[in-house]
Amino acid sequence: MSGTRQLQSAVVDLNLFVSGLISAFGQPRRLLDQFRNNGFTLVISQQLRDELDEVLRRDKFTRRLGHMADVRDAIFSRIDHEARFVEPVSPLDIAVRDPKDGIVLATALGGRADYLVTGDADLLVLRNDPRVGTLRIMTVREFLEVLDADVTGAPEDNG
Repeated sequence: MSGTRQLQSAVVDLNLFVSGLISAFGQPRRLLDQFRNNGFTLVISQQLRDELDEVLRRDKFTRRLGHMADVRDAIFSRIDHEARFVEPVSPLDIAVRDPKDGIVLATALGGRADYLVTGDADLLVLRNDPRVGTLRIMTVREFLEVLDADVTGAPEDNG
């Protein structure tokens, strides 16, 4: 692996996967494209992978994704073969406002991910909490900017 850059590692909140699969446009889709194109290393627990599979098999999503079954299957194949599967930290010593979000944070901490990418205010509120250590919690827009800066070598100057 000498001569290659070290990929950023990230736990991606499941709602971003769902949004990225449903819509062919927008930042969640760009995030999935980055994952498919080796833009970052996905860190995931078996629990999160199973939950994503269960959510995408619900009738309301199978109807919407029926025409994109190949995209869904490709994402799961990529997850199963390319993601770094980790054990969530247990017990999680940080209170999360919504207990359902605990597994996402526990996976990021257990996997020593560089980033936790989410749109969930209950997780974003923890972004400056010293108990998360070096984990950076950010929105999909912020993470895409990080990835863009990694490719170009410098942050974009939009002003």
